[in-house]
Amino acid sequence: MHRQSNNLTAQTINTQKPYRFGAILSVGMGNMTRYLSFRKYAERDSEVDLTWAPIKHFIAPDEPNPLRYLPEPFYTRAVILYQSFPVLRHMHQFDAVLFHMFEAYTVACCRSVLWKQPLLIWNNDDPPVVNPSTHPLYPKDFNKLLWRHRFRLGLDLWCAKQTAAFIPWSEWGKNIWVDECGIPSQRVQPIHPGLDLELWSDMTFLRIDAAAKPKILFVGGDFVRKGGDVLLQVFSQQFAESAELHLVTKEPPTVTLPNVYVYTDLAPNDGRLAQLYAQASLFVLPTTADLSSWACLEAMASGCAVISTEVGGVRDIVRHGETGLTVPVGDASALAAAMRSLLNNPTLCHQMCVQGRSVVERDFNAAINVPRILAVMKEAVDSKRASSKSS
Repeated sequence: MHRQSNNLTAQTINTQKPYRFGAILSVGMGNMTRYLSFRKYAERDSEVDLTWAPIKHFIAPDEPNPLRYLPEPFYTRAVILYQSFPVLRHMHQFDAVLFHMFEAYTVACCRSVLWKQPLLIWNNDDPPVVNPSTHPLYPKDFNKLLWRHRFRLGLDLWCAKQTAAFIPWSEWGKNIWVDECGIPSQRVQPIHPGLDLELWSDMTFLRIDAAAKPKILFVGGDFVRKGGDVLLQVFSQQFAESAELHLVTKEPPTVTLPNVYVYTDLAPNDGRLAQLYAQASLFVLPTTADLSSWACLEAMASGCAVISTEVGGVRDIVRHGETGLTVPVGDASALAAAMRSLLNNPTLCHQMCVQGRSVVERDFNAAINVPRILAVMKEAVDSKRASSKSS
């Protein structure tokens, strides 16, 4: 199979392979980690020809921009569709297309009313918002009017009728699709894309210096939504003299505190980030709204105990009492107690470090999970081909 260079462009279709798939995946924010690992392991499958449409969500100033005069909010959605075009323009040539971007997915669903080729596969960590009061909404969704939530839910359910298979990232997501949206369970197979463990080594053995100050690590681009403000408050009041706090974020706090170190220039899969994980005694992400968490997986893969909250699909990653501890959202007292319990109990903390790495190797390993996702797509295509032959 033709291997593409590092630039984010489409791959030429090879019609000689048994399966022809397209993939429209976000590379924004933490999704770059998913894209790189998914592409790496998917391209090792000799049966599949893949055409990629990586979505950056923006057009750089030095790139041609035919959309530059469009007003907001049309501009951002138009950019997504524009960057999806390498796959959307060849839809009739694919057996199946994997979607992570809702705008392109919606266009494909509308197209499928007239053309049943290709099969549509929805692969996302964001299930429909059936009940806004219980869904981990992001801040941008708080002020949406009720009619907008209802319209989006109706659109989600209509698109579901055009979709061959759903591959949510968690059991939490599957339960919403099946129990609340009425999708038959056989069409919903939860598979997390997984972490590239060739890049993330188990560093548990490094955490043996009992004399050094414990290092508490936080990784979250959106500092407030990820609970960084709550963690900073707890640290400054109860741990500032006995530990260090290392914050990796794009939105650094405005206050300067002793023993607090801030990093604003680390990219996904950055070697410096891996070193921070390796040196951390504890990873803390008291997030207020998350659908999944790459940072928690990276910490666990590095052999680091984790403290987070039971929101969205995070509950499938951080298993309370097994790979770490979970606390209620916004509960500073519970967060402080959880941090103290692990910092004061090195044996328990080490057990969680070891178990966390084991869980990632078994359940969140891209080398295992990416072929599983491709297998779901192949099975759907095989079923359609068999049905066409028998009819």
